[in-house]
Parts: sequence; C-alpha cells; structure tokens
Amino acid sequence: RSCVRFGLSLSVMGAKSLCALTVFALFVGNVVRGQAGDGETLAGYTFISDVTDRANIELDVEAIETRNDERNFADAKDMYENGGNSVKPVDGGGTDIRTLRSLSTDADEKMAGEPTFQLYKSYFGGSGAYADEFVTAALDRSGMFEEADDAFRSECATKGVQYQILWMYIIHELEDALSDCLRDDPDDNDGGVLAVDEGWAFYTGVSVGESGEGIGKMPYTLAENRASDFGTLLGGKSSVNANLLTLWKKMSNAVSTLSCSSMRSDINEVVRLMSIPLYQGAIRYAYRADPNSGFGGGAKEWGEGWAFVYALLPLMNAANSGHAEFIKEQFDPSSADAPVKAGYSKVIDRLYAVAGSQGISGFDIGTLNDLDGGGGNSGGLSGGAIAGIVIGCLVLLVFLIAAGLFFMRRRQSQKNIENLNKSFDAERSTDALYP
Repeated sequence: RSCVRFGLSLSVMGAKSLCALTVFALFVGNVVRGQAGDGETLAGYTFISDVTDRANIELDVEAIETRNDERNFADAKDMYENGGNSVKPVDGGGTDIRTLRSLSTDADEKMAGEPTFQLYKSYFGGSGAYADEFVTAALDRSGMFEEADDAFRSECATKGVQYQILWMYIIHELEDALSDCLRDDPDDNDGGVLAVDEGWAFYTGVSVGESGEGIGKMPYTLAENRASDFGTLLGGKSSVNANLLTLWKKMSNAVSTLSCSSMRSDINEVVRLMSIPLYQGAIRYAYRADPNSGFGGGAKEWGEGWAFVYALLPLMNAANSGHAEFIKEQFDPSSADAPVKAGYSKVIDRLYAVAGSQGISGFDIGTLNDLDGGGGNSGGLSGGAIAGIVIGCLVLLVFLIAAGLFFMRRRQSQKNIENLNKSFDAERSTDALYP
C-alpha cells in the first residue's frame, strides 16, 4: 500500500515485490554500517573501547553532503553547527551532541602545542578555527566565496569538513593518545575510551564495515577511491589504508602497554600517509578543472581542486613556499590565474615536486589514470606520463612479436604433424595393397 501511495501503477503482486525489495535494501544498508564498540572491528581495526558515538559523526557528514548537493545550504549549515547523530558524555553525567563545527572551534583549547595543528594555525594567520572559517564562508557565500558558483561552494563546504576539520581532528586524537600514554593514563578521555580508538573511528566512520568494503564519507574512503584512480592499490586495498592500519594497531598496543617511545615518529608517518590522498585529489582536479584539458573543467571541479589544495597549503608552504604559492594561485577563487590557467601539466609537476619535499614519492602517489594529452596551454603530457606511454608501447611491441613467433611456430608444427600423418596414411594404404 505504501508503494501505491507514491503513485506507482503496479499490480498487487508487483507492489508487494517492490515493497519487499525496498525493505531488503534498507535492511542491507543498515547491516553494512558497522559498530565501533569494544571488541568490534571496522576496516580491519579491532577496538578496545566503545567509540561508536565518534564513528556516527559520519552520518552528519553524509547529511551535509546531501544538502549541499541539493544546494540547501541553510539546512547543511544547521547540521554542521548543531549535529544530530554523534552523542558525547559530559562532565557530571548526561550527554550532549558532538558537532562537526565544534571540532574546529574548540581546536585552540584542545590542540594547543600539537605540531601539525600549530603549523596550520600559523599559516592561516594565527586562527585555530581556520577550517570552520573556510566551511562557514562556503555555506554563507561570504569572504572568498562571495562571488563563487553554488557548485564551487558545495564542494568546498563538504570537503572542508572532511579533509580539514576531520583530518586534523584525527591527528589530534593520536596526539592526545601520546599525551595520555606519557602520563600513564591511557583512558583519560570522555567515557574512559582510548584516544587511538577515537582516531580510527573518526578516520573510517561507520559505513566501511569490518574489512573496509563499504563506501563511506570519511578520509578512509577517500584513500580507497584515489588509490583506484592512481594505481596504488595493495592487495585490492589502498596502500595508504593498509599502512595506516598497521600503524594504528602498533599505536594501540603501545598505548595499552604504556610503551610509547616510538609514537612521535608514528604520528609523523600518519600525517605523511594521510597527506597522500589529498595530493592525489589535488592532482586529479588540477587536470579536471583545467578548461583546456580533456575533461574540460567546470565550477564543481574547480571547487574540488581548491578544497584539496587549501587542505594542503600549510604542509606545501613548509616544504616549498614557491611551489605552494604557485599552486594556490591556480585555484584561489580570487586569483586571476584560476582556474588552472597555467595548464594542468605545470600544476601537477609542482604538486609532485612539493610532495617529494615532504617525503612523499611519485611511487607513493602513483599516476592518474585518466590523463590525456590536453590542449591549449596545458603543454601536453608531463615527462613521466610520456615515459610511461613509451615504455608501455615497447612492452606491447615485444609482446606482439613474441605472440607472432609463438603462433608461427605453432602453425608450422601443426603443418609438420599433418605431413607426417599424410605420410603415415600413405604407408598404411601401400601395406594394405601389398600385404
């Protein structure tokens, strides 16, 4: 009956079948969402404490993305500021709602002295709430977004939440875990949970499932998507996520046993690894935002590129300020050089170079699989892409020659066998006539 109310012209049997399929789909969708409770597993990591409420903040991200895609920026802002799906305990008992905005606006208090946060705060003029300022401006059409297209604003608002606010908060949880470990108090957190567990919950969200096969809205899924785009899968999974999982398990054991001497270097490696999908995103959208590329550009692609570049600017500036400024000017909506007027090839070359200065190799990033020769001022393929094509052509040529020789020899062998058979048959005929 509920199906018929939606105005579908169906037979009774058809309506029942559709309703049954709908219920089944909803059931499967709910099953895919995992739990982050004590002893439960998300994306290969088994939690020691119950941090399901932290992972549930992904549902807020999902709602914000949906509303932004619908250009319903007012409701997206309401979810961003007030939350709805992530409950947190409060001092003295009771609960409150954890909001995505608070993860940025409370940063000055919570993250003071943490190296990566301090680097970002310094770059953005001393504001600890730099990420909130970016997201709020995109939602309000203010500041740098005053003249921006709605598609541009939508991408920046959503990705600002994902890859600025959450990205930094994940690192904060590991910094908090190190601080707890050094004070011999590993569960000194809201609800008595382990901060390492909190970090993984914020990294994966609830949608990825036990082995990471689900599709979510958090940085974990970005790493999976970009690994497919750049050929950096390891055993069918993102090499970034595989390496992060190893590190998270190591840090969980370190905190649990109060053996935290290597955690500082481990956190630094987490920052390096978590930067790789951001570079991959920036490279992908440098190509797609270039109006003269094979993709053709657009406000959406430009916004996605700016969101990734903005999330990387402090790291790039620390590694090579000249490259960082050049890349920034190619995406900044207030820049006369945007979008990507220097051509994607020049921008991509600098992205690889500045990543290399950060200890991220070309092998770590991989090669974007949908690059073409471009046109206009894009300057054609980069040297690495040309080398790859030449090598690929040579390999193909060798394969074709080998295959040709193989089939020629096989055909000759078949002819020899046929001739032998004919000779044998002739001898048998002669023997039959003259026994």
